[in-house]
Amino acid sequence: MEDDEGEKKMNTASEHEYTTYPRRFKAYRWYKPLLVGVIFLILMFVFMMVTTVFTKAAFGVSGEGSVYDDMDFFTAGGALANGLLAFVPIPALFIAALIVKDRPISSYNSSMGGWRWEVFLKTLGAAFVILGIPGIISLLIKGQTSAAKFTLGGFLIITLLTPLQGYGEELMYRGYITQTISSWFRKPIIGIIVQIVLFTIVHPYNLIGVIGIAVSALLYALACVLSKGLESGTAMHMVNNLTEILMAGFGFGLITSEQTVPGTLFNLFFKVLFIAFLFYADRKLHWFDKVKYDDVTAFNEKQK
Repeated sequence: MEDDEGEKKMNTASEHEYTTYPRRFKAYRWYKPLLVGVIFLILMFVFMMVTTVFTKAAFGVSGEGSVYDDMDFFTAGGALANGLLAFVPIPALFIAALIVKDRPISSYNSSMGGWRWEVFLKTLGAAFVILGIPGIISLLIKGQTSAAKFTLGGFLIITLLTPLQGYGEELMYRGYITQTISSWFRKPIIGIIVQIVLFTIVHPYNLIGVIGIAVSALLYALACVLSKGLESGTAMHMVNNLTEILMAGFGFGLITSEQTVPGTLFNLFFKVLFIAFLFYADRKLHWFDKVKYDDVTAFNEKQK
């Protein structure tokens, strides 16, 4: 499955299709992502065991419940346990990638030379306006469903770790999985479909929730494709998760596996609206055209 695509120089933004970007690197071989995956799973197991032992010893809690209804995001111990379990994929994947050395870490973040803070901050602001504010207003209108659940420690920890959890899921599903499958078959749509299936499987929702998470996975992938990287999808993911968890912690709404049709449609409508804005930002504002760094040429030169 390897070819000479890695020899090409990075000349224009149109060359930087994200999902098949790994093929641009000379060291690319079809089996190397499998090596990354094996090492990643081993490290994930180790990191999760360490995290579980630590939080159990320190707080008497060990992380996720069987479904979202059982999970504690609101006390310091629960927030740390669940937040760290969601965070560990990030170091596990990056360490695995550094060991295999098939491509630079920057290529996971974008096909434009690594993580672009300008793109992230712009799309984060847009996501907050388009997705976050309507979500907050809707929950405020519905009123409190319970007393506030947050402890001070829980609020501070979950506010810090939830954004990292959003990035971690984007890195795993829209980054590693989508890029690996798309590069194998040279078809972005195949990688996108596979990540939708896997992303849906790991989220324990009822039927309408499963449909909602599948559509969300498609929209996160479209954000990634449009912006040529993980930044805009991460921004949308962070705003979505933070809004739900923080509002639930203050008694507005619930973190539950039993999703409703109106709530799911409401959430998906504003996600679609955000994707429509990304189309505009791409075609009219040219937010995603700038190449940050030529990581293809730099990496391939080292392989000679």
